[in-house]
Amino acid sequence: MARRLVILICFFGTGHAAVLNYSSEIPAIPGLESMASDKYPHFSTVETFSRTKVHRHRREVIAGPMYDWNSFEIPFQIWGGDFNFQNLIRRGIRMWEESTCLRFRENMQARDAIRYVLENGDSCFTEYIGRNGGHQDIIIGSECAEEYVVAHETGHALGFWHTHQRPDRDRYISINWKNVMDEATASFMPFRSMLQAFGIRQVSPRRVPYDYGSLMHYHAVAHAVKVSDFTIVPKELKYVTTMGTEKMAFLDAKVINDIYCPNACAGRTNVRCLAGGYADPNNCAVCRCPEGLGGVDCSILQASPCGGELRGTDTWQTLTSPRGKSISCYWRISVPEGSRLRFRLSDGEFPCSYGCQSYVEIKHKLDVRLTGFRSCCYRPKEDTISESNQIFVIYHPNGRTARFSLRFKRQV
Repeated sequence: MARRLVILICFFGTGHAAVLNYSSEIPAIPGLESMASDKYPHFSTVETFSRTKVHRHRREVIAGPMYDWNSFEIPFQIWGGDFNFQNLIRRGIRMWEESTCLRFRENMQARDAIRYVLENGDSCFTEYIGRNGGHQDIIIGSECAEEYVVAHETGHALGFWHTHQRPDRDRYISINWKNVMDEATASFMPFRSMLQAFGIRQVSPRRVPYDYGSLMHYHAVAHAVKVSDFTIVPKELKYVTTMGTEKMAFLDAKVINDIYCPNACAGRTNVRCLAGGYADPNNCAVCRCPEGLGGVDCSILQASPCGGELRGTDTWQTLTSPRGKSISCYWRISVPEGSRLRFRLSDGEFPCSYGCQSYVEIKHKLDVRLTGFRSCCYRPKEDTISESNQIFVIYHPNGRTARFSLRFKRQV
């Protein structure tokens, strides 16, 4: 029988919108300049060691196929809590149901089920990675009960470990070990080290590109001894506030759909999906598209009331955000095939938060499935060159006062 990693990883919350505000000013970063509208950064709760509970629970490190659930219908139970708490659990679960073929069935008689348990305090954690049989608890503390917390912990129960612990993570991030709390060291160890140290039985062979915007990625100051400094530093610094999102990434959902319903639309659709999209298992007549793309087959720009198609020329042009706090806008800026775009965020102001709750996102990579760099605290000082002949600009103020200006032209 394999040894298990004897640690407790949990959320440390504040009881108020799960957002922490430490009296530490936004740190300076070479190559980036501030675009924050406030003096101090905010950041959502992340998994950390509880300061109030004994470390008594165990977790496997990463699930291979032997840890998959038996079907796409997963039984669950809710223990404790009032009407509001129970509905919060269901909303967190729904984040997975809306993006995947999974269906969570509430069944208080099931002997093999995920069990969501309310406890007083600041600890939110999952007992195991993947299915281990019997009742496996997800503890949700009263001070860290948020929808995205439920979704993140459910992700662990489905088989996800953390993105920043992938074997190839050193190509994308650096760990500032001197600023990591001693008791949190295991949360930053790469998979390979975990396997060697704890004899884990099976690791999934599935490979997807590294995505800074995964729901399973820590933010830049997670487990920090001093929150004025980072613990995780992306190799591409402009992604520093993309890490730690409260949203599910396109690739998070795709991995689950590939595992639990790879043939859901076989023989039921003739749709041919473009740009890395795939037949939506919840509606096989259309494709599930990376954010920014839409239509039946992901061939057109995602619909929005305030975006549109723009063309880059040899002269600088400026895109300015529209007014409004509760809007979502999508633009595609393109140049002829074989050309590239040069662009820069020339101005902007957003509430600063690690994980960016209000932001402008720019997708400039060749692989449009990847989350773009989200700017809310910083913007690059220098121009960026696109990897293809197009970029996508995504604007989500999410009810906050925000603005941006983007200059762009064809790269010659």
